[in-house]
This record gives sequence, structure tokens and C-alpha cells, in this order.
Amino acid sequence: MTNQTLDIQNNSRIHGIAYIFWFITAFLSIIVFSAGRTLIIRTYTRFFPADAWLVQQGQGGLSLVSILISLPLGMLVIAIIIGGFEYQHRYKGTSKGWHMIARTLALEVGFLMLALYL
Repeated sequence: MTNQTLDIQNNSRIHGIAYIFWFITAFLSIIVFSAGRTLIIRTYTRFFPADAWLVQQGQGGLSLVSILISLPLGMLVIAIIIGGFEYQHRYKGTSKGWHMIARTLALEVGFLMLALYL
């Protein structure tokens, strides 16, 4: 085999690993959505515990808070999935691509740890 065929095989392996890491960040963004929404709603109910009882009667502001939290977090999930794929596709296998994946994974894991401990 020539060096050119070895480079192609190594590049395809590196690209595959990069896309696997992108898929992990996409999956974690969905989990972060759920954890973030729960974290914010829990914090809201700590400050306004009466709203938790009013939701059972169809009153109170907790359902509005849930909607107002879900929309921006949903947009963030879409941005992470689509934007992450586009960035990874453009810079796959380069240091820019790996740095972006590392930052995204660090933020997602950090947010999950924050949600776990609060």
C-alpha cells in the first residue's frame, strides 16, 4: 500500500470518530434540555410553592414558566445539533473541530453536573 491509501483510511477513521463524538453531543443536548427544564422549574417552585398546588387546579404560572423555558432550550438543542454538524462537517479532523467538540462536551457535562447537585 502506498502512503496515500493509508492517509485516506486514517482520515476516514478520524472523520468517523469525529461524527461519533458529534452524535454524542447531540444526544447529550437532549438530556441537557430535560435536566435544564427540570432545574429551572424546581427553582421556580422553591420560590413560589403555591403555584405547584395551583397547577393541579389548572391555575397558576407554572405552565407558562414551563413553556417559556422549553422554547429557548429547544432552540438551543436545535442549534447544537444542526450547528454542531455543520461545524464538524466543515472542520472534521482538524484542531478547530476537536476544540469545538471538547468545549461542547465540557459545557454539557458541566451543566448535567450542576443539575445533579442543585
